[in-house]
Amino acid sequence: MTIRKRLTLRFTSLVSSILLLAFVSIYAFCWYFISSDFYRRLDRKANTTGDMLIRHRLDAKLIQQLGRIRKDQLPNQKIMVFDGRDSLIFLTNESLLITIPKSVLADIRQTKQKDFQQGGYYLSGTRFMTASGQYVVIASAENSYGDEFLRRLLWALTGLFVLIAGMTAFSGWFFAGDALQPMQQIDQIVSDIFPRNRDERLVVTKDDDEISRLSATINRLLDRVAESFRLQRMFVANVSHELKNPLTQISSQLEVSLLNQREPDAYRQTIRSVLDDVGDLAALTHELLQLSQVNQEDAIGLLTDTVRMDEIVWDIRDQVTAINPRYQVNIELGALPDDPDQLAVQGNKTLLATALKNLTENACKFSDDGQALIHVNFDPASLNISIQNTGQSIPTADLPYIFEPFYRSRQTADVRGYGVGLSLVERIIRLHQGQISVSSMPGQPTLFTIKLPR
Repeated sequence: MTIRKRLTLRFTSLVSSILLLAFVSIYAFCWYFISSDFYRRLDRKANTTGDMLIRHRLDAKLIQQLGRIRKDQLPNQKIMVFDGRDSLIFLTNESLLITIPKSVLADIRQTKQKDFQQGGYYLSGTRFMTASGQYVVIASAENSYGDEFLRRLLWALTGLFVLIAGMTAFSGWFFAGDALQPMQQIDQIVSDIFPRNRDERLVVTKDDDEISRLSATINRLLDRVAESFRLQRMFVANVSHELKNPLTQISSQLEVSLLNQREPDAYRQTIRSVLDDVGDLAALTHELLQLSQVNQEDAIGLLTDTVRMDEIVWDIRDQVTAINPRYQVNIELGALPDDPDQLAVQGNKTLLATALKNLTENACKFSDDGQALIHVNFDPASLNISIQNTGQSIPTADLPYIFEPFYRSRQTADVRGYGVGLSLVERIIRLHQGQISVSSMPGQPTLFTIKLPR
């Protein structure tokens, strides 16, 4: 069921329920008032007849004659008087047959007065106490005018209820459609965005309502999706480029070697060159594999180690200085806790070592003097590690993209690498619920800061 139908149904049900309650209350009040008034009239006639017949001892025939000539007779009016032995001693309108059960007479004697209906007639019974015994006077009649009014009132209320319910349903359908029209427009625009026009966005009105906030949220989502597509295209293009170069070199060298008969040394040189290219491919494949394996979904299975970060830092210094004799790594320790175990974090030792090694090696690689400074600082909430070098600063335009896979700025185009390292570092730190930031300005050291929660 659509939202429009649900809103219409609920709105119509609510209004109909309120209307039904009001109409039932009106009908019940009218029925009670008309019935009570008619019973009062019957009670007065019963008391009048009882006073004349029982208390004043008027002649029964005279009373019947007076009743026939009175102008206030009720439709099919009949009055009956019973003595203490339930014998009928007075009767008017003999042609009308109404039988009163003895149980009803006994009930009237016990309660003194009783109003009830029987066979479409309204009856009111009254008890009279005299020295000669108990008498029961019952007046009955048809409430023709009252019953007809109630029937017409019921038909009028029923027709009015149906009419108002129909108008409510139509109005609810119209207003629900009008309220949901912006949603339909959003659906149409979003359907047209992909794959036709990925740059199109929803119109956000100045009204601070739910539709405008939803449109803004969808626009932000579309921006993230578009950015993901852009990164995906860039990733595929960069991977294709990185794979194409060594594969082309391998193919070219092998084709040249097959053109003419050559000396064994020439073949050995070609094989060594091909092996270097194959090594580059293996290194690139390894980095891509590492990048694909570091996912947020794997955090539960990966972050099972208790890692002492000060020990990791010292190991990284030895590993990086062993890569190139020119590299030099200095370590500074800030204010440390009394308990060395407080320098530990929950995580994956191998991944954290990979992240720190990549940052430290990059710092040495791009430093003017091949030196990098690692600073470890401790606070109660987190463990902060910064890697600093004094090389050429990163251009401001490149800073937002340095953590993207295969992104390489112009100043690093002639440096050996694939642009995967920083992306891998960022994923590892994010996997550990940490944060990484970079600061680089002309004339100032380039500083990468890692903040790991303890």
